[in-house]
Amino acid sequence: MSDELKLTILSPERKLLEECPVQEVLLPTSEGQIQILPGHAAIVGTIETGVFGYRDAAGHVSTGVVTTGFFEVSGERVTVTAETLELKGEIDVERAKRAQKAAEEALRSADLDSAKFRKYQLKLQRSLIRQQIAGREHHE
Repeated sequence: MSDELKLTILSPERKLLEECPVQEVLLPTSEGQIQILPGHAAIVGTIETGVFGYRDAAGHVSTGVVTTGFFEVSGERVTVTAETLELKGEIDVERAKRAQKAAEEALRSADLDSAKFRKYQLKLQRSLIRQQIAGREHHE
């Protein structure tokens, strides 16, 4: 059994990592936050909007925000395919604050149907997570 994983992270806009050696991966899944370590059982699952992270082979931790998608663990390979992803340093905090304000205003509207209400709930959630990650100090 290998003592590292090979992480690939993809979105429609870019390939963030391809077969990058890592020690661990953290993902927000439909079952809650999971930690994937070398030797993890094979699994396929869905990703929810939230915080993701990984520790590279040198021990450096990278974090960011990921939106819905899928992940697969097979042997030593972990593949993440997400709708969008942003690393902590890429997050535009002012844009996230504007998105938060717009979503909050839309949610106060009395004429939203359930689909639109859910859409703005998700927009609000993403903007808050982005601000949380962007403001988090690096303590690892």
